[in-house]
Amino acid sequence: MSRWITKNLSLMLLSLLLAFFFWAVATEAEDPTSTAVFNTAVPVEIRGLSEEMTTYGAESARVRVEIQAPKSVWDQLQVDDIQAYVNLADGQTGTILVPVQASVGLEPSTVINVTPKEIEITVERLAQKEVPVTVRVQGNPTMGYIARNAEIAPQTVRIRGPESRVSQVASALIVVSIEERQNDLRSDYAPLPVDSNEVEVGRVEIVPKSVTVNVPIIQWLDTRDIPVNPNLVGQPAPGYRIADLEIDPQILTVYGRSDVLASTTTLQTEPIDYEGITQTLQTTVPLRLPTGLFVFSAQSTVTVTLTVEAIRSGLTLEVTPTIRGLSPTLTATVGLDTVIVILSGPLSSMEALDPTSVDVTLDVSGLPIGEYTITPEIDLPGDIDIENITPQAVPVKITAYVPPTATPEDADQ
Repeated sequence: MSRWITKNLSLMLLSLLLAFFFWAVATEAEDPTSTAVFNTAVPVEIRGLSEEMTTYGAESARVRVEIQAPKSVWDQLQVDDIQAYVNLADGQTGTILVPVQASVGLEPSTVINVTPKEIEITVERLAQKEVPVTVRVQGNPTMGYIARNAEIAPQTVRIRGPESRVSQVASALIVVSIEERQNDLRSDYAPLPVDSNEVEVGRVEIVPKSVTVNVPIIQWLDTRDIPVNPNLVGQPAPGYRIADLEIDPQILTVYGRSDVLASTTTLQTEPIDYEGITQTLQTTVPLRLPTGLFVFSAQSTVTVTLTVEAIRSGLTLEVTPTIRGLSPTLTATVGLDTVIVILSGPLSSMEALDPTSVDVTLDVSGLPIGEYTITPEIDLPGDIDIENITPQAVPVKITAYVPPTATPEDADQ
C-alpha cells in the first residue's frame, strides 16, 4: 500500500492542484474580484498614543483606500468597515510624518494602496496649569449710574492641552457690555484663553467651561426723566394756525437736589416768539433750569419745530352756466338753469372772493348741430380748490340760428 502511495503521489498532488484550480475558476466566475478606490474618504485614527501625550494638526485627516475584493464584499462594504490609522507607540515628539496603515473588516479583501501614504502630525507632552480669570467691561451704564468692580466665580480656571500651547496662556478673558444699564449684570460666560497680549490661544481646553460674572451697577446721583415744555409767545398771522409742534428731545434726564427734582414736573424753554408767522418755524432754544438742577448733556438746548398752515373755509354757490365758443350761425340751449359749485380754500382767500365773479362756462367750440353733455369749467385763484360740481356734465342742445321775423310794427318804424 505504501509502495502504491509513493508511486502515485505525484498524480495525487497534480489532481489536487487541478481541483483547486477549477474551483478557483468557478468561484471567480460566480463572484469576480475587482480593484478600486473606495468612494468615501476614510478618517484617520490615532493609535498607540501615551496618556501623557497629545496630538494636533491631523484632527480632520482623511485618506483614500484602494481595495481588492470580490463583488460580494464590495456590495456590503461601508466606510465603517475600513480602518485607517497611524501608530504613535514609538513615542516620537514634535512635528513628524507618520505612515498611514489601513485594514478592511470584511473578508476576503486586500488593501492595495493608501493615499496619502503619510500625514503630518504634531505630538507633544500633555500639560495643564491654573490661570486667573480677567473681565474686560465695555460701555457705560445710564447717566447717573456707575459700575463697581466685577465679581468672578471661580477666579481661576485650569488650562489643559499641548505643552507649547499651555505655556502661552496668560489668562482666561471674558468681555461683557454694560452699555446703558441701570441694574446689575449677572450671567455665565465661556472664558477665552489668551496670551499676555490678549490674543486667543487655540488647541487648549478650559475647565470649567463657564464662569459666573456679576457687575454691580448703582445709582450715584438723584436723577429723573422730565418732559420739556416749550414757552410759546404770540399767535400766527390771521387766517393761520399751528398744525403741529415737535420738540427734540421731548424728555431730558436731569440730576441735582432731591427737593428740586421732586417739585419739578416740566422743563421750560426760553420764550419762543411766533407772532404773525405764516410758515413753519424751527428754532433751537436754551432751557430755563430751576436752581439746583443740571442736565446730563453737553448743551442745555432743545429744538422746537412749529408747523403752521392756513385755516381753510368752504363756500357753496349756485351759478348759471354760460356758453363759450358758439358759432354765430348756431344757437345753444342749456338743459338746466344753474349748477351747484362747492369751493374750499384759505380763510383769507375765501373771504376776499366775490361770489358773483365765479363763472361756470360750457365750451362748445367747434361743435356742430346736435345734443351734448359738456363738462363745466371754472376759473379760480390758485389757492382755492373746487371740491365738487353738481352735475358734473350739463346737457346742451345746439341748433341752427333763426333770425327773428319782422313784424308790421317794425316796418312802420
